Amino acid sequence: MVTALCAGIMSGTSADGADVAFASFSPVRGNISCQVRSFHSVPYPKDLRERVLRISEAKETGKEDLCRLSMALGEFYAFAVGRALTFLQIRPEEVAAVGCHGQTVGHFPDKRKGFLKETGATLQIGEPSFIAQRTGITTIADFRTADMAAGGMGAPLVPAFHGVLLRGRGCFSSFQNIGGIGNVTVVSPQGKVLAAFDTGPGNMLIDGAAGLLSGGRMSMDKDGVLALRGKVREKFLAAMIRQDRYLALPPPKSTGRERYGRARLEKIVAAARREGIPREDLVATLTACTAETIRLAFDRFILPKWPVKEIFLGGGGGKNPALTAFLAARMPGLKIRATETLGLPAQYVEAAAFAYLAYLALCRQPGNVPVATGGQPVVLGKISPGRWGSPFLTAPLPRRA
Repeated sequence: MVTALCAGIMSGTSADGADVAFASFSPVRGNISCQVRSFHSVPYPKDLRERVLRISEAKETGKEDLCRLSMALGEFYAFAVGRALTFLQIRPEEVAAVGCHGQTVGHFPDKRKGFLKETGATLQIGEPSFIAQRTGITTIADFRTADMAAGGMGAPLVPAFHGVLLRGRGCFSSFQNIGGIGNVTVVSPQGKVLAAFDTGPGNMLIDGAAGLLSGGRMSMDKDGVLALRGKVREKFLAAMIRQDRYLALPPPKSTGRERYGRARLEKIVAAARREGIPREDLVATLTACTAETIRLAFDRFILPKWPVKEIFLGGGGGKNPALTAFLAARMPGLKIRATETLGLPAQYVEAAAFAYLAYLALCRQPGNVPVATGGQPVVLGKISPGRWGSPFLTAPLPRRA
């Protein structure tokens, strides 16, 4: 393993655009150190975002629509990486690899009968060949399928990077990402990942409600404005929690838009209207719901096993003052910290994580964490070779006679 600069590009379940992060990785005394260099964001064009959300929410999708969207996303990712390189003044030949998460349009971790054995299913689209061709940088993508083939759920995949970020804190720490979906990682003082799983909804229901109740004028509750104006309806919140069977499932577990997408949101909004709950109160209650699902995850599955002292908030939800206030009120025993204290803005943690997974793939090292996904250790990702650098950062394996 050698030192290398890698990039990660992430477009999450909120489907608001692509975040690009550049980080250098080096082997140090049996561990891997990370130094985040820079980052940049490029929002989805409105029509592209609408296509992504339409196909992600649809029960059935035309083959041509799906194929063309995957190619269009590939072009957009190549554009986003190119713009980041230009803006940050980084030469493509400096970058060993780009790790591209892709856009998830379906994630079904529950095992169903397949050929010879049971398996889950997942699909992230956005053709990575466009990045390799347009930028010349070797691109690694489709990370989740290798974990599923190894018996896992394909998610969450970022815990390995959380272990790097939180190593050496001197206490048991946790990282709570709040993107479209919420996911938590528990890390020992030495940086070992002890547990990781999806906690439930992150911003997905909040963003969806803001859009639905504003007639499409809002794509999110920016800065928690609606939630801060409203009042949490505790009785309505308790009913939502009771009806969500996912929350009681023991980890390892993962979820996605299939559970917390538009169909669930429309049922919640209809129930709120029957009870005469105002818009601001509903958004406040949905924001409190995300906080409550995180509290339940800690109380049920984490704190009985590990004396976690601090929780770092990542993702867009980490910048929502209403959500952070609800979390602080419901989890007074934990110190809530910003990821900036780790040298990385909350928005770019997952992009940096996929840069790390790209580095591990080039080094032919496993990128999944068995306690998180349930799969056996396996190298993640598929490689689209570029013009720059070597497809591997380790010496090639000897050829067999």
